[in-house]
This record gives sequence, C-alpha cells and structure tokens, in this order.
Amino acid sequence: MMSDLILSGINLMLTGMLTVFIFLAILIILINVAALILKDDIKKEENNINQISNDIPKTHLEIINYINKRIFNE
Repeated sequence: MMSDLILSGINLMLTGMLTVFIFLAILIILINVAALILKDDIKKEENNINQISNDIPKTHLEIINYINKRIFNE
C-alpha cells in the first residue's frame, strides 16, 4: 500500500499537469480565434497598401509581398 504522502504528491502532480494542459489549450484556441478575427483587417490593410503603392518602388513592393506570403502561407 502506498503511503498518503506519495498519493498526495501524485494527486498534486496530476492536478498541476491538468491545469497547464487546460491553460495551453485555451491559449491555442484564443490565438486561432484572434487570427480569424484579424484576418479580415489584414486583407483591408493590403487594399490600403495597394492604393499607396504608387509612391513605393516596385522592388520594395515585391519584397513586402514575399514576406507576407511567407508569414501567412498564401
């Protein structure tokens, strides 16, 4: 039979692991929700950038578009 101290330690360990797991799961869900919400704002910003792009050199726009494609996997 296990002593009460070992059972108490295992109980504490499992409680802590469960708490961290739940916290990380909620964090991942909130990050994905925020990404979905802000995705529309990013598209609107791209339209604004296209309107302003007449003043920006073509090579700079190509670099910006390449970085955006790498970041957003488009």
